[in-house]
Amino acid sequence: MDRPELTSAQSPLVYLHGLPGSPDEVKLICGAPSRFFAPNLRDGALDPQITAQFGIQPVTLIGFSLGAFRALRFAADHPEGVAHLHLIAPAAPLELGDFLDQMAGGPIFRMARDHPKLFRLVTRLQTLASRIAPEFFAAQIFARAQGGDTALKAKAGFLRDWGHIARQCLADGAQAYRDEITAYVAPWAELLSRVQTPTSIWYGGADNWTPPVMAEALIKKLPIPPQVRRIENASHYSTLAAALAQITAPYRTANNPC
Repeated sequence: MDRPELTSAQSPLVYLHGLPGSPDEVKLICGAPSRFFAPNLRDGALDPQITAQFGIQPVTLIGFSLGAFRALRFAADHPEGVAHLHLIAPAAPLELGDFLDQMAGGPIFRMARDHPKLFRLVTRLQTLASRIAPEFFAAQIFARAQGGDTALKAKAGFLRDWGHIARQCLADGAQAYRDEITAYVAPWAELLSRVQTPTSIWYGGADNWTPPVMAEALIKKLPIPPQVRRIENASHYSTLAAALAQITAPYRTANNPC
């Protein structure tokens, strides 16, 4: 895979995490704290946080998984505020295709869409499980790991650390988690026509969280053709690792891999 030509290497990086997730995803993948500005979903609206940090300076926005939903919303509403948009293993609108049966989290998304009261109950159970046994909870989430995620899952400490990330997300930000998933499963494809930002899409050929057909549907729907990077044999978090390694290359220092 060739290294991408980045047109926004001087703009600050803003990372939008997945769900369950937190800004600590970057440390989990990179092995060190990041130099990104990584707002936590539980801290509220994105617009004032970016403005407070960078003023009117355009940013390079990185959205991973469900973080791509937030990134696309921000880019649609603030085209002048985003120099470049990187969508990594992006969760595309569900109305673009029949994706749910191919998604590891498909039952949760279907429940949130079709049975919201049951979804709220299940998220309470997830919160309890992640609090009592975070590593066991992580092991269940990664039970169907494939492609490059298999090696990540086997890495010492990965499930433990991911479990703590999930516990933090669900214990401290459960309402934000529920609200974001509820918004995601509702129709939102119409906003894609307003995304006029140069975009790169990174997706894994073996991703069973956000399957390749989901990324490919999103690619076709964006009004400006994106740069596309398909990473063979990468699944969800292994796609994140490969993408971050290349996106952050112009920003790296010797002692900071991200």
